[in-house]
Amino acid sequence: MKYIVKILITVALLVIFTMPLLFSEEEDALSIIRKMEEMNQTKSSKTEISMLIYPDVYNKDDYRQLKVLSYSKGDEDSCMVFLSPKTIKGLSILSKGGEQWVFFPSTGRVRKIAGQSKNKSVQGVGGDFTYEDLGGGNLHEKYTFTITESTKDNWVIQGNPKDKDSSYTKIIVIVNKENYLMEKVEYYTEEDGHSKDLIMKEYKMIGGRLMPSKMIMANLSKESMTVIITHAAEYDIEIDEKYFNPTRFYK
Repeated sequence: MKYIVKILITVALLVIFTMPLLFSEEEDALSIIRKMEEMNQTKSSKTEISMLIYPDVYNKDDYRQLKVLSYSKGDEDSCMVFLSPKTIKGLSILSKGGEQWVFFPSTGRVRKIAGQSKNKSVQGVGGDFTYEDLGGGNLHEKYTFTITESTKDNWVIQGNPKDKDSSYTKIIVIVNKENYLMEKVEYYTEEDGHSKDLIMKEYKMIGGRLMPSKMIMANLSKESMTVIITHAAEYDIEIDEKYFNPTRFYK
């Protein structure tokens, strides 16, 4: 009996002394993610981008190129307007307050994206970014974070989704220790396990801010790839509220 009591006391002491460490680790992970996100916060933005869609990651000659104007306001509201090719010109994706709508100009149809559809790529666009990937909001609002590894140069931080309808079972975020810049995000799904990698490349000053001029979404399960190239950006500017009003699609 005394031996069992000794074990219980030892276990209790271990719990008491390791609890602060665990909570500290979670706090550290959250503060790192918040600091990373704060570096990119703006009141508003307008960005000119190209989207290159490669159906086969091993065939760099076969791709579709799309031109997009992206508008954002605050942390949650964003609107992507496709300018080319002609077949999808005017197609718009609005993310507002956790909800999403897609406007198809060829038919005048508006589709509100339900939770179960957020893991799909945009109809008419394709590629490796899903509706959930393109939605607004901060990572710290969507995931709970813990540090799983700390190397000389990077933090490896795991995020578990708060929303039970999330497409992902977890994400892994790689953050540079020197400058708090995101280098990579790994996406995991129940079906495919490690399914996609989002890689940030070629950080440059664009519109007065340091940002990746190239983002590569590599789909490991489909062996496809989508590349987003940022050409120009403006920040903290006046943007017409119409871009963030879903009722304009229904006129």
